[in-house]
Amino acid sequence: MNKNFNIAGFSVSQGVCFLYNSFLAVGVDTKQGIKVKLKKINNDARLRKFPFIRALIFVIIAMKNAIYGYFISKSFNNNEKLTFYSYLIKAMKLLIYLISVVLGGFVGFLFIVELPNVMTREIFRFFGLIMVKAIYFNLLNSLITSVMLIFIVYIISRIGKRYFIFQNAVNKVMTTYRKQKSLDVDVVKKEKSQYFFNPLAIIFLTIIICIFVLPLFYEKNFLLNLIYKLVLFAIILSAVYEIFLFLNQYDNKFVKIITAPSFWVQKLLPSETDEESIMCAIVTLKEVLMMNEKDELGIEHNLLFEWQKIREEFLANNISDESDVDWIFCEVLKCNRAELKTIKQISQSDLQRVKDYAKERISGQPLQRIFGHANFYGFEFELNDDTLIPRFDTEILVETALKEIKKSAKKLKVLDLCTGSGCIAITLAKLTDCEVTAVDINANALNMARINADTLNAKVLFLQSNLFESISHQKYDLIISNPPYIRSEEVETLDVADFDPHLALDGGKDGLYFYRKIIEQAPNMLNKGGKIYFEIGKGQFEDVKNLLTNDFDNIRMRLDYQEIERVVYADLKTIN
Repeated sequence: MNKNFNIAGFSVSQGVCFLYNSFLAVGVDTKQGIKVKLKKINNDARLRKFPFIRALIFVIIAMKNAIYGYFISKSFNNNEKLTFYSYLIKAMKLLIYLISVVLGGFVGFLFIVELPNVMTREIFRFFGLIMVKAIYFNLLNSLITSVMLIFIVYIISRIGKRYFIFQNAVNKVMTTYRKQKSLDVDVVKKEKSQYFFNPLAIIFLTIIICIFVLPLFYEKNFLLNLIYKLVLFAIILSAVYEIFLFLNQYDNKFVKIITAPSFWVQKLLPSETDEESIMCAIVTLKEVLMMNEKDELGIEHNLLFEWQKIREEFLANNISDESDVDWIFCEVLKCNRAELKTIKQISQSDLQRVKDYAKERISGQPLQRIFGHANFYGFEFELNDDTLIPRFDTEILVETALKEIKKSAKKLKVLDLCTGSGCIAITLAKLTDCEVTAVDINANALNMARINADTLNAKVLFLQSNLFESISHQKYDLIISNPPYIRSEEVETLDVADFDPHLALDGGKDGLYFYRKIIEQAPNMLNKGGKIYFEIGKGQFEDVKNLLTNDFDNIRMRLDYQEIERVVYADLKTIN
């Protein structure tokens, strides 16, 4: 048997998910083309050697990674890099989700448990059979339950038609691969939409068998009865899985007869698919196969030698900072720079990831954009296409504000304008007891900021607003902002012009547009004794100072570590 035939395939949101050995691959058909994300997973090979135990492990891992794949696929479609667990927690908080689960469970209970019981009793009563043997009652009840289950599956298949289009693409691709044919769209299209080693079929057949078997084992004690049912379900699931696993090694007439129920089950579902979903499944399957093959080779390379090769490539492409090479290796190996010096070998799969990152860096992308996250003030922030990369210089703005905040004897209300990734607001919320509100005009940036706040467990109120527009009824003790301050004509000349959102860079013709707007309205938004803090660009201090003079005094400035004017802050004038 080709061991690769035991790959599990699932459909996810607008894409597919393949799980094989140590890798999970999620592929999504986006507007920009097919995107694939690979994730190395913990999958203990020793436990997979034990029959029956491996079935339960397979189901648990498959369910966990199918959910993970779903959220990753959603992040592709939203152009966001999401932290799965924080996004799942956020989704679970939604009231509509809870209502759907409760109603779904209630409807399922009515159709699969209560309705078959009522129908069974009424049928026997109709024929005048008031007292019947339990075995006959259970048999008829199981038949009716099976029909109801099939009916529900049929309804779901029509509601979730798009889901099954991708699932059929997975089945076609796996059938083609099993027959060792070329993974070409035209070849795959000709295959059947059913695939034998299909997790959905395994679980569905297990449920059908349980419907007939579980009623035979009844215990009056509710807790014992529940335990019996769970144990029996696990045994039946394991047995079905082992049968599927065994039969998956062979391809003959006898096997086709035995495996027929799996295909009957799948025929209940829609069979349509299209070229886009097939191509998505092909690309994703090839990725997970390639990564496993590299990983299984167990090839290790001398880390120092590979480091030097990447360093030479960077120098040849005018990237002089050798720390960039360190950070790429550290990102892949999940270590710090001190630990990196102690590592002698790097695996083939990890080296390939290093090379992929290096290629993106050579193309001009900043490391933070490549990795999808950045460190700011000791905290890790996720990024998306609508958020500016947090800069080291902005830490000086936060540091300055923190010093003033800590002098206050009361709990301050803080407003962060143009929050982006939320790095300023979240850092202040983490390090002080301030009541922090953050606003941004961009909804996608705010979504990313909310995810960062969830991940870092920071209490921040995020609101979509064009500066003060949606919060004009509020007042604050401190306003802080790192607004766009690059002159419009200079934006395209920046090294990061192709990678940072222009909305977060463009400060108008003279770079002062947002300073004017904020300073003009800030006095009405600040409490007595309020303060304002800005990050500014090179040479902008005098201009911003002049804008502040009318309503603010005690105007001060701080330099960054390169002796460039970077922070300006002032106090609201006291009106006598």
